[in-house]
Amino acid sequence: MKILVWGGGVVGTLYAGRLQNAGHQVTVLARSFRLADIRRHGLILEDVASGAQSVTLVDVAEQLSPEDFYDIALIAVRWDQLGGVMPALTANKKIPSIVFMLNNPLGSADLVKALGADRVVLGFPGAGGALEGHVVRYALIAQQPTTIGEPGGAMTSRLQALAEAFRASGFKTRIDADINSWLLSHAFFVTAVSGAIYLAGGSCERLGHSQTLLNLMVRGVREGFNAVRRMEHAVRPFPLMVVFSWLPRPFAVRYWRRFFLNPNAEYVFARHVLHASTEMRALAAECQLLVNRSGIASPALSQLYRAVATS
Repeated sequence: MKILVWGGGVVGTLYAGRLQNAGHQVTVLARSFRLADIRRHGLILEDVASGAQSVTLVDVAEQLSPEDFYDIALIAVRWDQLGGVMPALTANKKIPSIVFMLNNPLGSADLVKALGADRVVLGFPGAGGALEGHVVRYALIAQQPTTIGEPGGAMTSRLQALAEAFRASGFKTRIDADINSWLLSHAFFVTAVSGAIYLAGGSCERLGHSQTLLNLMVRGVREGFNAVRRMEHAVRPFPLMVVFSWLPRPFAVRYWRRFFLNPNAEYVFARHVLHASTEMRALAAECQLLVNRSGIASPALSQLYRAVATS
């Protein structure tokens, strides 16, 4: 397939590199210093777990014109950057499938209105990491496969083809029949975790050692998930709902203590949270509005969101 990856950050670099190596024709749309880095060095990836490093050469572009054709456009930017991407996507009628791989608490409605339901696919990556110089150091998330879905929940041939492309590129991939609920649930989860990390001074290790902050985080996520249900959405994925909503709080705290004390957690969460504070503030503000509309009491979540707002 001919694939455009919009975004030269961690997610864009990782997916572009692996898709290119799997035999697809990939073009990365990047800007500024990242455009220059990719032109000069290619896509340099380092797995933090194994230390394995790879270099992949790809085509690069500075913009998307209305006449450019790709089988798929993979949008790998931050949620707060999406407004700068939409005009070019709306002007281009040639790309049949546009896959939004980013945080999105508001779901598909606005994207479908702008682009059409037949062009929009929603998803979220199964990796985190950091850009260090011109090297992307990444960690795959065992508990969170790459997740994709159609806005209306249908199982389509393009969704199956996309899932197979990701799997053939080395990504565990799951198709979710209710991707809007998945993204809403994830927004509450990631913003609560972000608030806890900020309160821990930006360190997953310090968070893992703080019983007080872990308890606050678990309570905050539970409050967010209560709001999701009040808005008549299902909490997804199921394992995350079990950990936060079904298990007694001490079990959830112990689980997340182990998670945050693993060195890879710094790449899964902390590095992005510290780098993308603008995105976290925008997400937390949107989630707070949704909580307010739901009428759910959220003292823990409000405390976590104050930490995000002042980050």
